[in-house]
Amino acid sequence: MQRDDGKNNDSTAVRTDEQLSAGEDHKLKPYDEEVDKLIEWLRDMPHLPNVNDRAWLRNCFIGRKLRIERTKESLDGYFCCRAMIDEFFGVRDPLGDDVQTAMRKTWFGFSTNLTDEGYQVIVTRNLTDEDVPGRYLDQWTKYFYMCIDWNLKRETVNGVIIIYDMATTNKNEVLTQVTPNFLRKSLQCSTFFPYKLIQVHFINVPSYAAVVFNILKSLVPKKIQSRIFMHNNPSDVLQHIQKECVPSDLGGSDKSIQELGEFCKKNIIAEREMFMNGILSLKADMEKKPKDTNSNEQSELFGFDGNFKQLNID
Repeated sequence: MQRDDGKNNDSTAVRTDEQLSAGEDHKLKPYDEEVDKLIEWLRDMPHLPNVNDRAWLRNCFIGRKLRIERTKESLDGYFCCRAMIDEFFGVRDPLGDDVQTAMRKTWFGFSTNLTDEGYQVIVTRNLTDEDVPGRYLDQWTKYFYMCIDWNLKRETVNGVIIIYDMATTNKNEVLTQVTPNFLRKSLQCSTFFPYKLIQVHFINVPSYAAVVFNILKSLVPKKIQSRIFMHNNPSDVLQHIQKECVPSDLGGSDKSIQELGEFCKKNIIAEREMFMNGILSLKADMEKKPKDTNSNEQSELFGFDGNFKQLNID
């Protein structure tokens, strides 16, 4: 499947609905009315930033399954998480020591192709298991969200599939830093991100990591548990994901994890201004957030109170 480059193509526009796959159909629709509603709604919310990037808002709307209220809930949580969890969303400088450390140690990449359903594969693998002073997993998570924020800006997808290769993993980091508090914060952020999580595949999982998965599964509902897989044989992911979307390292026909990771890294650095002062630096102003005790759909999914003022993630 070809990427949506935002340009009009007359030969594509005249194809009938029957000729379009489920993953391509939404790409021909601008959703102008819905985007207008989101822009107006953001202007009316005193604590949220005014966003006029129509392509970005359209991608958010598509990522939330074309549901306007769910998109609003996600945008509220998206910007509030960025204001409240500083270790993940503090100063987002691609040239900062924390992000540079993560770049040196980890690859994050995005599949060149989308699945027939319009899903994109995110793949991650550590380059080294070297020890890093402090809480490296916070740096890892910061870089991860910078990568998927950048990808949301450029790519229109119906959902994401994550492949996490644990072949090169630091045992100390997993056993001491993957705490329930870290997992809750991570799940909080992923809950509000305007992508639908389709599947998560862990491969080359070390035996000592089993306790982490038990904790992880205890924090998510059953329907999310059913989307999490562990594989002894990395090529088993091909039973779930079409070959064109899987890196060549794992038996697929896409680019290698290194190639995908280096491409992402170069683009994150190239977009430094957007992360420092542009749309990818925006956060909520929590002092202006209206007091509301009603929990929204996503926060209930993971057992968090939708009122961020009272949110207890410890």
